[in-house]
Amino acid sequence: MGFHKSSMDIELKNGHVLTAYCRRPTGEATYSELNLDDFLGTKRGRFAWSAEDFSAHASDVFLELEGPTHEPMLHAALDDDEGGQHMDVVNLADCIKNENGRLRYMDCF
Repeated sequence: MGFHKSSMDIELKNGHVLTAYCRRPTGEATYSELNLDDFLGTKRGRFAWSAEDFSAHASDVFLELEGPTHEPMLHAALDDDEGGQHMDVVNLADCIKNENGRLRYMDCF
């Protein structure tokens, strides 16, 4: 299950730090931060999981909760190999989970 289903006040800080209040099994919510640069990078102008430092190659970065289930979609203009940029989007719920009230990256691809 994606972290967004058991979290609230999901935001992006400094263009690369995911923040949220994540519910624990006891029902209480704890504040958690996760630096996306530690495991999200870019390849050929596209987001790439299990890479690093996407924000060094990105501009116009923003997070939107989209669709009926409020999927956490990260949008950015990413540098490509030819000196240009491409808009790309990645669903953060694909590889991030709420583990006992903490945001955690999980290998997913």
